[in-house]
Amino acid sequence: MEQLLGKVLAVAFVVEVLTNTIKTVLPNLDTRYLPFLSGVLGVALAWATGIGVLSTLEIPVRHIVLDYLVTGVVISRGANIVHDLAKTLSLSS
Repeated sequence: MEQLLGKVLAVAFVVEVLTNTIKTVLPNLDTRYLPFLSGVLGVALAWATGIGVLSTLEIPVRHIVLDYLVTGVVISRGANIVHDLAKTLSLSS
């Protein structure tokens, strides 16, 4: 479990860095698109790395793509939300 959260936190950090880099490179980019961009990056990296929160938590998922979507959304919310999720899960166990 801790290993999963470490991986998700690392990928979330990468998504934050990539999103901030894109904002710097494209200063005229409408900020409305940043959450979408972050979401796409999060899902893409979850799929590319094979990190799935639901499968690691042993929650049965009929289609692995859903696991990557959920994981990508968590990743796209940033490192702070992942840290808060880890804290909440550690308190509940």
